[in-house]
Amino acid sequence: MSCFERRLRRTAPAHGGSQNELVVAPTHSRVNGWSCPLHVLQPLAWLVYAFMAIVGFGVYIPLLPPPWNYLSYGVTGTACVLHLLTHVAAVTIDPADYSVRVRKDYLSPMPVFDKKKHPHVIHNQHCYLCEVDVYVQY
Repeated sequence: MSCFERRLRRTAPAHGGSQNELVVAPTHSRVNGWSCPLHVLQPLAWLVYAFMAIVGFGVYIPLLPPPWNYLSYGVTGTACVLHLLTHVAAVTIDPADYSVRVRKDYLSPMPVFDKKKHPHVIHNQHCYLCEVDVYVQY
């Protein structure tokens, strides 16, 4: 049996446009990071955070000599609490523009965006999905 006698099955790209004209959005928009469905990396981030806290506070810091382990508990504990607070704040904040939040009904399904009519969802500070004007944030 020789590897060199094997014929490779190659596929050619399909002829025609590779872009869909209608881009289907999710059925419902998310309010913030706590809204379902969660992104795959969200539970992974919480698991990694918990694992690092358990390993750091339960394994690594107790192995340090007594004058250093107290200092390490204070510095690492402060860093973990600060990271936890910023993580919760980032997940809780609604990233939508103020004008979108005022008019948006989060329970209604998202409209379908047609690329034939408009090149981008937001063009000239106007959102074509929400039909509202959005503003530049600095």
